[in-house]
Amino acid sequence: MSKTSKCLRGITLALLFGCALASSAHAQLTPVKFRLDWVWQAPQSIWTLAHERGYFKEEGLEVQVDVGTGSAGAFQRIVSGVYDAGLGDMSSQIEFLARNPGPLPFQSVYVMYDQFPAGFFALKKSGIRSVKDFPGRTLMESPTGFSRRIWPLLAKAADVDPNSVKWVTAAPSLRATLLINGDVDIISGFLSIPLDLMTRGVKEEEIVTMPVADYGLHYYGNTLVVSQKLIDANPKAVAGLVRAFNRGLKDMLADPASSMKYLKQREPLVDENLELKRFRMVVAGILTPNVRTNGLGAINAERLQKQIDQVAQAYGLPNPPTIERIFNPKFMPPQSERMLPGN
Repeated sequence: MSKTSKCLRGITLALLFGCALASSAHAQLTPVKFRLDWVWQAPQSIWTLAHERGYFKEEGLEVQVDVGTGSAGAFQRIVSGVYDAGLGDMSSQIEFLARNPGPLPFQSVYVMYDQFPAGFFALKKSGIRSVKDFPGRTLMESPTGFSRRIWPLLAKAADVDPNSVKWVTAAPSLRATLLINGDVDIISGFLSIPLDLMTRGVKEEEIVTMPVADYGLHYYGNTLVVSQKLIDANPKAVAGLVRAFNRGLKDMLADPASSMKYLKQREPLVDENLELKRFRMVVAGILTPNVRTNGLGAINAERLQKQIDQVAQAYGLPNPPTIERIFNPKFMPPQSERMLPGN
């Protein structure tokens, strides 16, 4: 065999070996099906950012991310086995686990919103200025939204009869239209809801925003929820998912404009400038004084216990879940990796 032939043979073998390694590495990626809390908007850009920067693959994961229908929608889909993980509201999780006290179906492993960035909204022409004005009015709820679940808590905080309002159930996509047309008096959602109204011609000064935090509901909001099946079968994958999410969240907070560019790659119809505004309206729920001091993702046991007690009282839950059933801290990255730059 000539030197040229040997050289070519060596190059061919090296290429084949490299392809085999690449194929093997791809085959070894662990598939994870993840359900968002909502459609592709600013807060959900964490996932497109983490995917495009390779954070999931670095953890050996192939993550399929699907849109959701509300902050309480992921739980049943995880229980059914359709999804391995998702984003879900912690108060709704407390209620779900209290009403389903059997084998543990899932746990929160990382807090995204240290303060639930939600509120109720009305038009100024309705005469509504606060929750005290809700009696006799009609509120809109979505099948998997938070509004009807949190209403007893809000009513108690505002000293209002929780049975003094009427409800209309409709798809979230109809929320702004129903309010503008006068079919309902009050809608609810994240604090970015005014954007949806303004894009339909409502002036900002015509909107009344009533954040739940103004009524003392300083609750944990959406968290990263993982099925107990995945926790038991592949704790390494869970830890990797949490690390990748933590990196993506920190990157989004550090450079939201870049995060919106990744979002647009995934969903070409989004308006980057509009989504930047949306980000600024909800980011206070992530960047709380507690997070700036202690880092992202973790819980305070005393604060969570207070949330459990208040949710149980408002919903009449005789056997509320313990903190240990709700939140599993063992997959949390070290505090040093969860601290924000400059803190």
